Formats: sequence, C-alpha cells, structure tokens
Amino acid sequence: MRLTPALGEIIPKRKSTRSYTGEALPAGQLEELRTRLGQLVPLFPDIPVKLEIVDASQVRCMQPWKTPHFITAATQDTPDAFINVGFVLQQMDLYLQSIGLGACWVGLGRPKSDVPKGLTHAILMPFGIAAEPVLRDSVEQFRRKSPEEIADAPDPRLECVRLAPSATNSQPWYIVHQGEWLHVYQVEQGPLKRMTLGKMNCIDMGIALCHLAVTCQGEFTLQRLEDAPAVEGYTYIGTVPAL
Repeated sequence: MRLTPALGEIIPKRKSTRSYTGEALPAGQLEELRTRLGQLVPLFPDIPVKLEIVDASQVRCMQPWKTPHFITAATQDTPDAFINVGFVLQQMDLYLQSIGLGACWVGLGRPKSDVPKGLTHAILMPFGIAAEPVLRDSVEQFRRKSPEEIADAPDPRLECVRLAPSATNSQPWYIVHQGEWLHVYQVEQGPLKRMTLGKMNCIDMGIALCHLAVTCQGEFTLQRLEDAPAVEGYTYIGTVPAL
C-alpha cells in the first residue's frame, strides 16, 4: 500500500488539540471530510471498521471540550481490529492538522447510540476549529522516549514512530532490526494496565505503523513471520520487510 507522503510533513509538528472555539464547520467542508473518511486505507482490509462524523450531542465525552464535531470509530473486539483503527484514523488525524484543524484521540467517551451489531466502540476523535496553535513549533516540544528506548539500534527512519501519540503517552512500541527488516513489538501489560490501556495500546500500535507507512519510500506491507525473534516483555505485532 501507499499512503499520502505529504502527511509525513505533519508528523514532526503534530499535537493533540484540546481547546476549540466551538464554531461549527460549514456543511460543505463536513461533507468533504466524510468523503475523506471513505478514502482512508486500512492495514487489515478484511476487518470491518465503521467511521462516522457526528455532532457532539450524539456522544458522551468526559472531556469538557467545546468542539461540535466528533469522529466515532467502531470495529471488532480484537487486538488486530484495534490496531487497524489506529492505522486508519491516524491518517485522518494527520490530514485534519494539515488543513489547519485541531484533533485529538479520546478514549474516555462513546457514542450515545448503539454501534452496529457485531462491532464494538473503539475510540472518539473530536476535531474542529482550534482556539490554540494546531502544530508545534519544533520537535523539542515533544515528550517522548529516546531513540535508544524504542529500538535495538539507531535508525533515523524510526523518528516517525518515536513521535507518534499514545494513550497517557505510554509509547508501547519497540523495533528490532534484522537486515532490512523491522520487527515491530508491543509492550506486554500487567493486569492493571490491561484494564486501563488494553485496547488503547493496540490503537497506539496502529498509529505508529501508520507513521511508518506515511514515511515509507515505497510500498508498505506488514507481515507475520513464524520465526520472528522473541523479545522479553514484548508481544510480536508484525514485520515491515523494508522502508
């Protein structure tokens, strides 16, 4: 697959917007964004994901933000489905910021209406006209792990992963090099973390993989290898053959 390379320019500047003017977007722009939702590229095409733009009155959200617009995401209740949601919806997060709108991932909330049968609510994304700068001034404004903490060897190609957003800034990813291959892992969670960050860290892994796909120089693929090396304290997610 190939994602829009221009979105990679947003990665070193993106941030979560938590202050909005409360002004609604024009109906025409909302329709354009709905069209964009339908053009997002899934990581796992066989897993259903339902994305909708809804009014704030249609969701319960514990955050006191004034934006009138939310994206709701529903999918199957499996780790791969949540990874897929992160991969798909991060494309929209980057796009919204590329056109000057604010956006943020929100786990503490859900739609008021029932999700389609066979699916479960995954995440909300409020978005709209920001009452604060949409982008960061420099990469130094990020609070992230060092490159040495997210990979077994230095690799400038992984800066996009290092800068990815994650639930409570938990940054659950780790990358192992094997020749030109990149093996991707997610930190294993204890019982408490599974209760609080279970699906969220799966979504985080999808976000990180989206960043890799956006910055990939060629076709992006994720494979599952039977002989991928084991890494203590981490769960194998998949292998990116080359960037």
